[in-house]
Amino acid sequence: MAFRGKSIETAIQTCTANDWALEFSSGMPHRADMVAVYEACDLERMPHNYFPAPAVPFVLNLASKNPDIHRTSIEHCRLGLRLSAQANALFYAAHAGFCIDPNPDELGKQLPVNVPYQREEHWQLFLQSIKEILKTADELQTDFLIENNVVAAMNIHENKNPLFCGDALEMARLMTDIQHPRLGILLDTAHLKVSSNTLDFNLNKAMQTLRPHIKGIHHSDNDGLLDTNEKITSDYWFFDYLNNYRELVHVLEVKDLNADEIRQQLSLFSD
Repeated sequence: MAFRGKSIETAIQTCTANDWALEFSSGMPHRADMVAVYEACDLERMPHNYFPAPAVPFVLNLASKNPDIHRTSIEHCRLGLRLSAQANALFYAAHAGFCIDPNPDELGKQLPVNVPYQREEHWQLFLQSIKEILKTADELQTDFLIENNVVAAMNIHENKNPLFCGDALEMARLMTDIQHPRLGILLDTAHLKVSSNTLDFNLNKAMQTLRPHIKGIHHSDNDGLLDTNEKITSDYWFFDYLNNYRELVHVLEVKDLNADEIRQQLSLFSD
């Protein structure tokens, strides 16, 4: 996210010069050699969610009723686990599923939520997908994490939420429905902030519920209405909880930063 719009070579060069780890993430466009670049990179690194972007774009959805999307999403996550294992990363994480199948160009905008769906049917498909992926996680001895979805008000229709794991209770339900030591939560703090406003839940209570399940954290900030990947400031809400999670993998997911800005952002976490 910090290197959005720049080449992967620039990102690798900057991280190498500063001894920074790099998350190869969803914003990197398709390149035929991207996996080879990742594998040859002499950095501490991990893949995330939609990396590597495929030649034919799709929306990764582990709860899809479309058999092609469902299978492609599972296989993409199995590849992500293999790439994590190759780099000795602790985990690979993918976004939680949802009950609709948007087009790739609709992500980050108002989704097509005015469609009929049976939420429990999609939940069972979500569980089925995760159980299959966890077989690969066991083989590779690499954890598989689910990142909480961001639930913006524009994507609630007639009080129905098509996005899974936007709130702590549903994330806890996931961990109860699939009790597996390699499954955990990648907490996106910015997603949780927006979702808490939309779904009207208390952030402190949510953190109490999630604490046993969090295995990694994405950091950015926003106005509480939309997920905009803004800079962290000294009054960042998550700093009240940071000391409980110092031993975990933390990813700075702030957009469009130069090296000096990255240093400044990282310094806030060591104060």
